[in-house]
This record gives sequence, structure tokens and C-alpha cells, in this order.
Amino acid sequence: METLEIHNLEDSLYNQKENLTKVNYFIFDEYEIHFNIIPSKTSQEWHMHREIEEALFVISGEILVRWKDNNIIREKLVYKNSVIRVKNSIHTLENLTNEEATFVVFRMVPDGTNKREIIKNDKVIFSNLS
Repeated sequence: METLEIHNLEDSLYNQKENLTKVNYFIFDEYEIHFNIIPSKTSQEWHMHREIEEALFVISGEILVRWKDNNIIREKLVYKNSVIRVKNSIHTLENLTNEEATFVVFRMVPDGTNKREIIKNDKVIFSNLS
């Protein structure tokens, strides 16, 4: 069993969607990571997820996020180094600029258990390992 894995774009599943977004999928048993490029002047379709949680990290460019909240369409322009937590919203992403925007999507299926303490305290430090 490998104790560490390194994956490159060549290892991913590539797809260019009908909305022209280019996606490299890294699919694992309990989560997925996607590298996305949304071209200039394009948008994704309105959609939602029933069971998965998505978190997006914007790497470059700017993205207009729209979501439905109590029958009201809301929107916010997000920039590099922003995190968008989609939850179970009906949402869409749009690139209004003349430059492409890039973002990474983390997808997981939450089970309702608060794992913050595990996540914060799980690191074990080893000294003098050479």
C-alpha cells in the first residue's frame, strides 16, 4: 500500500462541458477534486446537488456567483483566493470578463458529523526523522 500519492493533470479525467468549462477530474473513493477553467463570457447552467457538498477555491480571475435564496436570486462577484461554499443551493457561475477564470472544486458527501476537532488536532509531529 502506498503511503503517499501524487497526481498530475495527465492522471485526471478531462472533459470540456457544453458550457465550454474545461474540467480535470481527480476522482477518489470519498471525495473529488476538480480543476476548472471557465472561459471568458461564459456561464454554467443553473443546478444543485442533492447529497454532495461543494467548495470552490478561486485561483485566478473573477466569477459571478448567482444562487436562489428563498425565491430571491442573489449574486456576488468573487475574486482570486475566495472560497465559495455551495451547500445545497440552486446556483450558477459566470465569467463576465475578457479573461478566463480558474478554480478548484472540492466535492465530498458529508454525513452530518462535526469533524472540526479531528481536522484541527489530527497532525502528529516527528522530530529528528532523517
